[in-house]
Amino acid sequence: MTDVATVGSESFAERFQRQGVLWAVIVGLLARVGLITVLFHWNAVPDSSDDATYVRFAHALLDTGVIATHHFPIGYPILLAPFLTLGSLAFPAIRVAHVLLGLLTIVVVSRIANQLYGAHAALAAAWLTALYPPLVFMTGRVMSETLFIAVLVLSLRQFLLSDRDESTKRSVFAGAWLAFGSLARSNLVPMLPLIPLWYLSKRGSSWQGRLTRACACLAVAGAILVLPGLYFLKTQGQFLPFATNAGQTFYGANNPLANGGWVEVNDHPELLQSIPPEVRRSPAAFSKAQQKLGVTWIKQHPSDFLRLLPKKFGNAWVPGFQTSEATSRSKLAALLLPLSLGLLLLGAVAGRILVKPASRDGILLAVLATYTVMSLAFYGNPRIGLFCSPVLIIYCSAAVSWLLARSARAA
Repeated sequence: MTDVATVGSESFAERFQRQGVLWAVIVGLLARVGLITVLFHWNAVPDSSDDATYVRFAHALLDTGVIATHHFPIGYPILLAPFLTLGSLAFPAIRVAHVLLGLLTIVVVSRIANQLYGAHAALAAAWLTALYPPLVFMTGRVMSETLFIAVLVLSLRQFLLSDRDESTKRSVFAGAWLAFGSLARSNLVPMLPLIPLWYLSKRGSSWQGRLTRACACLAVAGAILVLPGLYFLKTQGQFLPFATNAGQTFYGANNPLANGGWVEVNDHPELLQSIPPEVRRSPAAFSKAQQKLGVTWIKQHPSDFLRLLPKKFGNAWVPGFQTSEATSRSKLAALLLPLSLGLLLLGAVAGRILVKPASRDGILLAVLATYTVMSLAFYGNPRIGLFCSPVLIIYCSAAVSWLLARSARAA
């Protein structure tokens, strides 16, 4: 005679397996809505940090009809501008959009995990993405991270599908998504040279097909990334990249006061006294001058630069070593954020070592490699762990799936 309780239990397990991603999305929705309601408030107008800067640039775009600055990446202010026309509903609408982007991220990360590691990993990835504290926290900030992460995972999904299907069309979509994401956060642009290497290294397919996919992807990405430069050429008479703050950021991490993080060099006139006033009047020229100062400092002090590298690496990847706005303002955040990153890192390393992915995953590893190099060249930043969290979650889900399978065999 069949045990009724067992049937019920098995039925629930089967339903949960089938609908688990949906439940993760629902819980992720509740977590994000709850945190915004309690911690940020839906209609709160940012008055500090990069949040306020993005809003100011978006207002300037609305007021003048032109993009006011090329110093910051232009993508997020362009996205914000239409929301600001909604009056008192502007910031609730922005945060609703962030919540929806967060839910999209849950679904896409789950599908990537499913392609690489199977259904159990997909379910684990959905729940980890739904509840990973930094992802939930950033949903309430009026910043570009939530948008960038959603577009990044869409791009990675298309890369993996294009590799599986050998589809040039999907390669074009992948390059387009990555380029659009880079208009919001420019720090992944150095990954572009790794993309053709990944396509060309695939075995078992024709060289012509590999080359076609690589070239199509880069051509579309390049065409999108050059658009801001063409815009500034027309409006300001100069071909300018879409984010000229790279030089300032570089010098902020490589100067006589550098400590592995970022020094606000504008607060230290002695560091910038060699730059003439006429150069300072141009943001692009000022940034290039600061980059030159940083390169000069490295050349003159190579041993000091080498001593900075472990600190930069620690700021980016070692839980508890980092400091950020959140951890400096809240003791709970100072405990929770390093703990969550630490567990995720351990799970990701274990998952990548223990479980072989079903498809080539070099494009995911390229994200981790690019951000590691960027952290050493520029400065270590806890947000690097945030940007990489979808990839880390996918590998961690493989470890969870492995543990579940091992437990089932032991039972």
